[in-house]
Amino acid sequence: MSATIPSTHLDLITGPVHAVLTTITPDGRPENTVIWCSWDGQHVLVNTVAGRRKDRNARHNPAVALTAIDPANPLRWVDVRGYVEEIIPDEGNANIDAHTRLYTSFDKFFGGYAAIERRDTEQRVIMKIKPTRVITYPH
Repeated sequence: MSATIPSTHLDLITGPVHAVLTTITPDGRPENTVIWCSWDGQHVLVNTVAGRRKDRNARHNPAVALTAIDPANPLRWVDVRGYVEEIIPDEGNANIDAHTRLYTSFDKFFGGYAAIERRDTEQRVIMKIKPTRVITYPH
């Protein structure tokens, strides 16, 4: 089953609103991480480094939840439940650069927001989250 994010709350996913992503550790415990995210029309896109906890957790158990709260009105929020349908390389760091431009005053992630030296030590990946249930407030 698939779900979509209603237009009334799409701005909370298209940013720049920080969200909380919940993944499940291999021993079954939930783990929350504050993230940047975006929307491609079918998936919530979350960028991370290959091998980090979010990546490892999602590869072990693709079930995730994501909550974004309107910073101007904390009683307006969207909760997205679903699964990581695929994890793909962030070719040329295009996705993390787009997130950087959206969430910060920098044009590039590496050499702008983050040290340029990190570019050669990190492989960025995109977690493509397929919503299966979307809850909004107000409804």
